[in-house]
Formats: sequence, structure tokens, C-alpha cells
Amino acid sequence: MKTRPNLLPDEAAIREFFDRRYEAHQRYWWGGDNRYSIEPAQHTDYHATVLQIAQRQGPGRALDLGAGEGADAIRLAKLGWEVDAIELSPVACEKIETFAREERVNVRVRNESMTTAVLTDSAFNPVLMNGSLHYVADKLAVLSKVLQASVPGAVHAVALFSTATPMPAEHTVVPVFPDDEGGIVEDFYQDHTKLRYALERDRPERSHPGFGAHHHSHIKLITEVNPAEQP
Repeated sequence: MKTRPNLLPDEAAIREFFDRRYEAHQRYWWGGDNRYSIEPAQHTDYHATVLQIAQRQGPGRALDLGAGEGADAIRLAKLGWEVDAIELSPVACEKIETFAREERVNVRVRNESMTTAVLTDSAFNPVLMNGSLHYVADKLAVLSKVLQASVPGAVHAVALFSTATPMPAEHTVVPVFPDDEGGIVEDFYQDHTKLRYALERDRPERSHPGFGAHHHSHIKLITEVNPAEQP
């Protein structure tokens, strides 16, 4: 597990918050028994589409940015993919490694910030950014770096908070940077092929341990990048 200790002030606050959350709960995300299922029918449309694409393309090298406790990365590894999982929280990184061993798969875990992680190879497909970009202020810099690190025609799967619903207090205890519908993220991918696109507005949420019931909105976008638009 590679560690990069230099963080922006926002990132330090986010890491501290999630370290506490991950330490307090055996599993903070994916409470259901389907967490590591590779059957698309057992997942939401967004995750089902990712699995269907991964199954159709066959194994390669995948990237999971903001991997949390590693459910997405582990599912891809179970499908035979070589997965790099980049995660800010060192507590979460330890949990990814533990959960991957329990599932008898290998995931390359990197305890790094999405903003400073070095991606030197143009090698990744697919790239997952599930529930992580709303913790990044400079989304354009991260997206541009990821595009450069992707193979031609790679699939990018992005899900992040939108501003369609005011951010609930539970999420504003740490720096959070949701995007507008039609904003930076959607504009970045406007010349690429959308495979799935959904705007979820004012969705009830009760899945986070220690949080009260609240609402938020998401932008969910799965895109096949256009090689002509890659650096």
C-alpha cells in the first residue's frame, strides 16, 4: 500500500472524517449481501451497467478512484480485472485489503489523494469515480488526468452529488463540492458517447451508519470516451 502524506487542507479534513467513520463500523458502505455479487441483476442500473460492460470487454486493467471500502474494485477483481484502487483514507485502504483477501482476489491498493495520484500509463479501462468527485474542488484537473491515463475508447463511470438538492448538514461537516446538472462533469464528457445517464433528484438516503435520514441528488454518467478527444 503506497502512502502519500502531503494533502490539501480540504483533503486532510475529509480523510480524518472518513477514518473515524470507517473505524467505527465494520462496513460503512454496501450493507447488503449483494456487495460483491457480479450478477448485474442484483444491482442498481448504474452498477449493473458497469458490470455488464466489464463482462463484455473481458479482463484488463481497471482504476477505481475514491475506492472507499473497495466493493467496486473487488467485484471487478472477481471478474479477472487487475485493479488499482486509490483511496484517501488509510483505514479504508486496510479494509480494502482485508475484504479482498476474504474474497480471494487481489487489488492493488494505493493510499493516495485523487488530486495528486500519479497516473503515468495510458493503461486503464474502465475507470470508476463512484461517489468521490464531490470531494474534489478541481474536478477538471482530475478528469483531464484520468482521460490521459485511459486506453482509447475506455469507459468512465462517474457518480457524484449534484446541486439539485441542497446538501444536507450530515454531508457539510467536511468540505464537499457537488456539481451542477449540465456543469463541469457533464461538459467534460459532452463529446463522448453516453452509455448511461441519469439525474437523481431529492433521493431519500438512509444507508449511512450514524446518519439520520436525509436527501441528496446525484449525477450518474457512464461514458465511452472518444479517442479523438484524448490527449
